Amino acid sequence: MKIKVLTDSAADLPNELKEKYQISSVPHIVFFEEKPWKLGVDISIEEFYLRLKDSKFLPSSANPEASDFLKLIEESLAKENYDHVICVSVAQELSSSTFSAYRLATKKFENKTTVINTESASGVQGLMALYISELAQRGKSIEEIIETIENLKKKYYLNVGFHTLDNVYKSGRLKSKSILYLTKIIGVKPIAQMERPGKLVPTTPVFFSKKGMLRKLLKLAIKGTDENIKYDLVISHVENFKGAQYISEKLKKARNINRDFITSASPIIGSNTGMGTIIVSLLPSLE
Repeated sequence: MKIKVLTDSAADLPNELKEKYQISSVPHIVFFEEKPWKLGVDISIEEFYLRLKDSKFLPSSANPEASDFLKLIEESLAKENYDHVICVSVAQELSSSTFSAYRLATKKFENKTTVINTESASGVQGLMALYISELAQRGKSIEEIIETIENLKKKYYLNVGFHTLDNVYKSGRLKSKSILYLTKIIGVKPIAQMERPGKLVPTTPVFFSKKGMLRKLLKLAIKGTDENIKYDLVISHVENFKGAQYISEKLKKARNINRDFITSASPIIGSNTGMGTIIVSLLPSLE
């Protein structure tokens, strides 16, 4: 059976892997000065962050429409001769509208499509899309693929740390500019961990230097994973390759890491968390 994997731009995975395994991504839309840009189509992730640096206002975003998913599904089944399309969705709990768009788009092809709620985002979502592609290449059935992913997603780990509250202020979630300045002076570096089924939960304490934040992310990742399990690792970042590299190297010494990838974080997350963001994603490796 020829299986197509479809995901959205909340998933973090290096482009070369998406191209190698023909993983298609339906783009979210971002608005700079009210002009719409499709992520990965009209504007690259790198270009997005360059614009974000110079922007006084936080760009807004829009989720993909069901018609966007439907178009790719129809092309995959009719033009590219795939037998089945597996849709790998950002956590329903993080974006119910995106998950609903997947479900609505697949109604027309219920017997030829499957929607998987990853209960995650970022690198975990990206790794699940990768695993499904690899399992399909091994000749696994739809049922076997679903069972494998459902078991693996019970054991994922994801945390996120960011250097500045600038974008939180721009978004309007932080109303006081004086508080923004104060957090810069005392060095507030918020960290959150994702808990199933897809809820980001802040951790404490949140006062760190830049290096301290990286060490805390590393410590939490080690604590939240099992030394007896082999993992694949994705470190996503917003203009912070050195920080991503630091955590990757340290984690490879502390845990059994099979494959590790460093990539730019999806603007869907990065636009809110801001420059310097680091996202650590681990998922048990395929056997």
